[in-house]
Amino acid sequence: MADLLAAIRKQGGAWTTHRVLRTHSKNGHAAPNRGTARRDLDLLVRAGHLVRHYETPDRMFFTLNRAKGDG
Repeated sequence: MADLLAAIRKQGGAWTTHRVLRTHSKNGHAAPNRGTARRDLDLLVRAGHLVRHYETPDRMFFTLNRAKGDG
């Protein structure tokens, strides 16, 4: 999880489950499906590091929580 948060802080921008899976893969971590990536993103939201945005009712993305000082 620390590797993912570091990558999000370094790269910034919008994060989706697909982007998380690619990052996990590049970092040598197994992320077998979108559910895993979704849980990782949800944990970072609950910890206050990310903010969830809804592009459409069934498509969301995440960005750093600037109010917390991330990013």
